Amino acid sequence: MIKDARIRKVGVIGAGVMGAGIAAQAANGGTEVVLLDILPDGAGDRNAMAQGALDRLIGAGSSGGLMHPSLASRIQVGNLEDDINALASCDWIIEVVIERLDVKQTLYRKLAEIRRPDAIVSSNTSTIPLARLLEGLPDEFRRHFVVTHYFNPPRHMRLMELVTGSDTAEDVIERVTEFNDRCMGKTVVRCADRPGFIGNRIGVFWMQVALQEAVAHGLTVEEADAIMRVCGFPKTGVFGLWDLVGIDLMSAAVESLRTLLPPDDDFSAVSEISGTVQGMLEKGYKGRKGSILQGFYRQRKDADGRRVREVIDLDSLQYRAPGDVSIASAALKAGQLADLVLADDRGGRFAWRVLSRVLNYAAKLIPEAADSPRDFDLAMKLGYNWTWGPFEMIDRLGLDAFSRRLREEGVAPASFLNHARGRPIFMKDGEQMRVLDAEGEYQTRERAAGTLQLQDLAAGARLHQRSRSTLWDLGDDVWCLEFNGKVPTIGLELLDDIQLTLNEAVAADKALVFYHEGPVFAAGADLRIVLETARTPAAAARFIQTGQDVFKQIQQAQVPVVGAPLGAALAGGLELLLHCHAIQAHADASMGLVEVQVGIVPGWGGCRELLKRCAERFGTENAIVQCFELLRTSAVAASAQEARALGFLRDSDGISMNVGRVLFDAKQKALALRQSPSHRSCAPVMAVPNDLQLASGGYQRELEEALLSVLMSATEPDWERGMSDREREVDLALFARVEARERIAHMLAHGKPLMN
Repeated sequence: MIKDARIRKVGVIGAGVMGAGIAAQAANGGTEVVLLDILPDGAGDRNAMAQGALDRLIGAGSSGGLMHPSLASRIQVGNLEDDINALASCDWIIEVVIERLDVKQTLYRKLAEIRRPDAIVSSNTSTIPLARLLEGLPDEFRRHFVVTHYFNPPRHMRLMELVTGSDTAEDVIERVTEFNDRCMGKTVVRCADRPGFIGNRIGVFWMQVALQEAVAHGLTVEEADAIMRVCGFPKTGVFGLWDLVGIDLMSAAVESLRTLLPPDDDFSAVSEISGTVQGMLEKGYKGRKGSILQGFYRQRKDADGRRVREVIDLDSLQYRAPGDVSIASAALKAGQLADLVLADDRGGRFAWRVLSRVLNYAAKLIPEAADSPRDFDLAMKLGYNWTWGPFEMIDRLGLDAFSRRLREEGVAPASFLNHARGRPIFMKDGEQMRVLDAEGEYQTRERAAGTLQLQDLAAGARLHQRSRSTLWDLGDDVWCLEFNGKVPTIGLELLDDIQLTLNEAVAADKALVFYHEGPVFAAGADLRIVLETARTPAAAARFIQTGQDVFKQIQQAQVPVVGAPLGAALAGGLELLLHCHAIQAHADASMGLVEVQVGIVPGWGGCRELLKRCAERFGTENAIVQCFELLRTSAVAASAQEARALGFLRDSDGISMNVGRVLFDAKQKALALRQSPSHRSCAPVMAVPNDLQLASGGYQRELEEALLSVLMSATEPDWERGMSDREREVDLALFARVEARERIAHMLAHGKPLMN
């Protein structure tokens, strides 16, 4: 990063969904923001457009664009007539206005007069080439101008496509990249100044091809989407994604690319809006938007008020109940591409037609749209939620087999595929990943400074693998215990793994990081074990005692222990984190002690540790009330910022905006703790709470009374020592209740709480 050139203040012009989302994400990252929009005709409030956007962000709470409503204080609103000079103090100004060249250039001429000499200006456009945007503008403005294309919603979509021009100053590229990486949490992919860049160029092509081929092969909507999921395309399938984007907006994107791309581009062959789509638009079917919330799928309420999901018939455009998907190839696992395209059924033939056209098209865009297959794969995985990028898919199919079948069908493989003949596109070489370039030569993929992922480590870094965990050596005397499984739960096996690893780490004098590279850090205790042990008091007592002992061992370890959640840490998963010496969380990590939903109270030290944090955050006079409310309502923070505000995180715990930096930052925190160990102080005595509100009756009231009895022990001297015993006693009594077992069984069966 250029010294003294950090972006500290951002101006956003355009307070629509995208502009407001960009402003919110900048505020989430700690930046001051000026959000401006047009002056509405006849409005009493001249800032109504921007203020309305800010109000909607606040109203959406921590699950919306803002990670916590309090962050709205970082956003100053105004209008372009009265407040355009407020942009003069901004380090970066991004316009997110209507996709019209004349409107954008008029705005740029105004910005050229008021911007600071070193201020960066960018556009969020995805259709108008940068060269066209800059026509007739001063050289100094051109040197400080780029395209920064975000994907919606900006808080959650990790991709930002960066387009620069021949005049763009190098320090501008560095500053924008650095800011978007660290403060906006984005993976920045450099793209050439071509229509659609990478994401929309390939994504819109894929959606058009898949729709047209589904119709041609006589597939239903649900059949086509099932096959697309086997390919590793988004869980929505292609038709669900049409609905999500908006059928009208997708059609506009198709028309835009048709106009901008040359006639000899492969896109021309698929650029016609299908009769199916035309018919739907005529009926007002726009997908999941507008007053008629229906597209290829729709939800309505039946006569009994129950929600019913229906799907459109692609020929008649009439809605019907979803049918069974009986195509054999649809039952393959996601990623079995070689088997899928060889399947002799409608699904296999459909899959080949889509994959052969889309993947060959992607290969043709090297180096026109970008130089490296890695950039294409990142763009499609992060911008369109593909499980594998187009070039990873080609490797899965086998590059030679893919090219050979194209030639057999009279299709010329892209020149890049001919350069790569006989070799994989991606190749692991020790701890380095190498990727073929446009000339067919392998280049080393350098890991960005300050990032760390387990997949990039050398094979020797894997110290051992057990059934529930894998131990990695991160270097510099720091180990990482990775939890295995898509949704890790904490049972006796994982508790044993944690205990064994702690003993090994202490013996070897290694700091330890707990980590899982997925949307769930740990979902709490394994409810199947909980339900089994709940029927046997001795087994239940052992299970609770084991968890308490292991978590206490974490807390008392003589080496630094850091928890690094990327995603949800719930119930026992959060209890584990609360016993770590420090936490380094991804900004979108969610957290909550939700045991009350399954009829019990936190029993592995969660009550005690949360109460201590509430005392730090809210004072000893309010701690029990705050802690009780969080636990009885099973409150879940939707972000790390909200987790800090609620008391789940301390001020000393870290938050990483970029998911790729969490593990690296956790390692650095562990190293810092080794230099300055944390010191535990005795927990203070809590004040007796007043006016606590309990549930009116039923098992919920009894449960809340039991929870309160645990927390009230904190009003006695030296309470910290005895609260674990009280947690265990209360949970053992609750396990004996049929109501608790009913709640556990209901959660296992239905994935939602039972209020009995």
